[in-house]
Amino acid sequence: MIIDRFGSISDSKEFIYVYQNAKKWHCDCAVIYFLESDTTKFAAVSSKKVGKAVIRNRTKRLLRSAFHSFTSELKDGIYIMIAKVGLEKLPYAKIQKSLRWSLGKMDSFK
Repeated sequence: MIIDRFGSISDSKEFIYVYQNAKKWHCDCAVIYFLESDTTKFAAVSSKKVGKAVIRNRTKRLLRSAFHSFTSELKDGIYIMIAKVGLEKLPYAKIQKSLRWSLGKMDSFK
């Protein structure tokens, strides 16, 4: 399965490195960081500003699902998506379209 292609980011030093060196793009639903790399990693982040635990978990699930719908088309690299407030109210099709457009702007498709 393609979902296994992307590992997770667990070390805070790796997050800091990506935040400082990656391409950054804002869209309706998230802030996206992309750093080209030989490894393939992905992280969905949701802060307490987004809402309580149930809402934060839902936003991360929505981001993961939308991202994994087109992972086979993406370049290798490290992707971090930070959820914006109100993401859980957007329809899934709009989230998916917004992420696809943003990743295209960042030149992350093969």
